[in-house]
Amino acid sequence: MADITVKVLEEATSYALITLDELKLAIGIDPANTDDDEQLQMWIDHFSDVIATMCNRVFAKEKVEETWRGDPPPYENYRIFLSHYPVADGDIESVSGAGGGVIDPASYEIENRSGKLTLLGGFSEPLVVTYTGGYVLPDDAPDALKQAMALLVQAGRTQMAREVTSGIRSISHRESRVQFFDAMAGASGKGGSSSPLSMVGDTVNALLYHYMRFHV
Repeated sequence: MADITVKVLEEATSYALITLDELKLAIGIDPANTDDDEQLQMWIDHFSDVIATMCNRVFAKEKVEETWRGDPPPYENYRIFLSHYPVADGDIESVSGAGGGVIDPASYEIENRSGKLTLLGGFSEPLVVTYTGGYVLPDDAPDALKQAMALLVQAGRTQMAREVTSGIRSISHRESRVQFFDAMAGASGKGGSSSPLSMVGDTVNALLYHYMRFHV
């Protein structure tokens, strides 16, 4: 496995994967209703970080200097997968080998969507790549990430509401009595209660799988 060092040269201005108005529409809240804005923004910040951690990557567009060390694999062309992607044409500032020798752009190719950089000729490590990659957040986040965000926030809100009323089975006032039924009760295979967050886990994982970064 290669040893990778990432130095952030220009940080992103936002790491949020969805806007507040987009989230409201996705979970059925009127965007004009600002009553829960502070709490919703908290969920956005929280779950944006959770998703980035689950996917083992930074989604926000940043300028970085990435240094790769390690023996090249036995391929005719040496390939590395940059940590911040997608990488647009022209967003690679420089690629250099040992001693800082700049590699001719004609000697490498970039696959924009995956951030795969293929070296077409020889070089000496360490390989240093200075580039800008990622999504301009939150506007350019893929729809799958926005959907995962909406599912997690909705489940989080449901979980919080359940905890507020936990243990309350009925409320009586004079001749009136209101009984509560937990729709999540019995959802697990053993007849117990499953949390809303655990129930959306498989769907969220399926949405995120394509965006996960794996080290090999």
